[in-house]
Amino acid sequence: MSARLTYSAAVVAMTFLAAPAMAQGKLITEDAVIKEIMVQSLISTRLISECDTIAPRKTQLKKQTADMVAYIDETGYGSAQIILLRDESYLAQLAQAADDMLSARGVDPNNTKALCAFGTAEIADKTALGKLMKNR
Repeated sequence: MSARLTYSAAVVAMTFLAAPAMAQGKLITEDAVIKEIMVQSLISTRLISECDTIAPRKTQLKKQTADMVAYIDETGYGSAQIILLRDESYLAQLAQAADDMLSARGVDPNNTKALCAFGTAEIADKTALGKLMKNR
């Protein structure tokens, strides 16, 4: 299963498993917990796709998806909210947030070699992001 499919599966799973109620009038796209998970997913997908030495840790990716679905369910976001996670402008904001996070950590998001070195370091340091991946 590719990283892109894992990300897509997460969005589909959230669409079908979330509770129908709205979470206290708050948009899912403004939820910091959701944003952090989505940014981690985008970065790990990018690292797995661009770096021959990095592979997905499927069990951890599935766990992250399950945790996010549980959070969405507990928070009360419904399908109308979850669909917003696929909105192109929201995905563009997440992509920018991912690039900003990489830049803030001293990584040029347009430099594949730097990205791969960053990913390898995250794996070695066993960070939350690093736990989503493994060395090939």
